Amino acid sequence: MNSDTFDNDTLLFSPSPKGGYVSAPDHLANRASFFGDGLFETMIFKEGEIRFRDGHWNRITEGLQQLKINGRRLQHIGELEAFLVGQFGSHAFLRVRWNIYRSGLGKYSPQENGTDELISIQQATSPPKVKQQTFISTSITVPKSPWSHCKTLNALTYVMANIEREEKGMDEVILKDTSNFISESGIANLFWKKDGTFYTPSLTCSCIAGVSRNALIQHLNHQRIPLIEGEFTEDHLLSADQVFTTNVSGIAYLQRIEGKEFDTSPIAEAESLFN
Repeated sequence: MNSDTFDNDTLLFSPSPKGGYVSAPDHLANRASFFGDGLFETMIFKEGEIRFRDGHWNRITEGLQQLKINGRRLQHIGELEAFLVGQFGSHAFLRVRWNIYRSGLGKYSPQENGTDELISIQQATSPPKVKQQTFISTSITVPKSPWSHCKTLNALTYVMANIEREEKGMDEVILKDTSNFISESGIANLFWKKDGTFYTPSLTCSCIAGVSRNALIQHLNHQRIPLIEGEFTEDHLLSADQVFTTNVSGIAYLQRIEGKEFDTSPIAEAESLFN
C-alpha cells in the first residue's frame, strides 16, 4: 500500500484478533465518533407512545438549530413512534436512544451540515425510587457554553462524574456550574421542595434542558403550585425538606446528601406525570 491508495478517501483499520490491523467498515468514520458532533435523545416508549413526544421533538429541533445542523432529512419523531409500534407492538416497554449527528466527515470544519442518525433500543426498566447516598462533587463542574443546555454527544462531564460516583461508592452525584451554583445530578435534573415551594436550577447554571424537567415545570405552573427557577448555593439545597431528580425514567428521591437526611415520601404533584 502506498500514498496513491488513498485517492482522497479515509482508510479505517481496527485491531485484528490475530494481531496487527485489518480494514474496518466505512460507517465507523463519522462526526459522532470523531468529534461528538451531534445530539441524542433518550426516550421511553410505553403503551404505543413515546412519553413526552412533543417535548423531545422540540428539544431536538432547538438543539439542531443551536449546533447549526440542518434537520430537513431527519425522520420525524412520529415516524419513529410508528416504527416502534410496527416492530415491537403497542404493549412494549422500551428505552430508545436516538443519536442525531452531523453528516459527512471533514476535520473541525464540517464538510456537510445535514443529519445522519442511529437508533438503539433496549427493554426499559424501572430505576430505584430512592437513592440512599449522594455527594456534591468538588472536582468536576458543568462547563458553561451556548449549547450547555443541549443534550449533546459530548457527555464526558457526566461520564467522569459517574466514574467518581462509583469510586466513592455513592448512588448519586450532584454537580455545580463554574460559578459554584448547584446545576444538576450526574444523570438527571434536580428539584427540591421546601415549605411547600419547589425549586430547580435555572438553565443559566449550565444544566441540561431536560424534557421531564420542562414537563414538571409546566405542570406545576398549570396547577399554580409555587416554583422558583434560579441560581442556588449548596446551603440552599441542603436546607430543603425533599430533594429529587427527574429524567426520562421518572423521579428518584435523594435520601442522604453529604450526611444530611431528607424526606423520601412520594410527591403526588410530580409522580402523576410518570404514571
